Amino acid sequence: MAIPQPAPRIQRFEKLGYGMFIHWGLYAQLGQGEWVQHLRQIPMDEYAKLKESFTAEKFDGRKIAAIARQAGMRYITLTTRHHDGFSLYDTRGLSDHDAPHSAAGRDLIANFVDGCRQEGIIPFFYHTTLDWYQKSFDEDFDAYLDYLHNSVELLCTQYGEIGGLWFDGNWSKPDADWKEDRLYSIIRKQQPEAMIINNTGLGAKGEVGNPEIDSVTFEQGRPPSMNREGMPKYVAAE
Repeated sequence: MAIPQPAPRIQRFEKLGYGMFIHWGLYAQLGQGEWVQHLRQIPMDEYAKLKESFTAEKFDGRKIAAIARQAGMRYITLTTRHHDGFSLYDTRGLSDHDAPHSAAGRDLIANFVDGCRQEGIIPFFYHTTLDWYQKSFDEDFDAYLDYLHNSVELLCTQYGEIGGLWFDGNWSKPDADWKEDRLYSIIRKQQPEAMIINNTGLGAKGEVGNPEIDSVTFEQGRPPSMNREGMPKYVAAE
């Protein structure tokens, strides 16, 4: 069986080859990773107070991009929002749980993107779909999806051309209707050349899912070689 030909955006992504993936947010102040709130069972009201001390005074997108470039990397994926619901970008009224409403007082994603462009690095955006902060995630899922989709549209329209979006969290509600078609149509309209990646989690390593997805994920461990023969679409492996 024939192997399908990759779309130009997938070809470009594969040629990038080597990139950096940065997890950074409020949790960095606790000296642990992005799951610390969940693992320590920190009440959200208490955790959210970390905004008051989140100055991000040493955050410098260009310095980060320069380190990546000097190491031979060609792209950087940064957590624009992780599961704690805190956004490093200006949500423009969608929420006050963001960097401009923290001690940082600025849009850190704008700084990141500017730094990447100055160093010839392509910016990619990680964005959670699971959200521990937004009550609507459990109480009114359709309203939550509106919030999520509006957030992603901001990322697609406020920062110029980006390399792609890397989603994570659909595994938290495997039986829910995430309205992925609507989400991905926003990206295809605003960023037609952007890669769409959605982490399928530990329980579905390497699964493609929605046909708009351009690259599969393996979450952890050493993935096997991909056999693309007979696939309806060529997908990359990230």
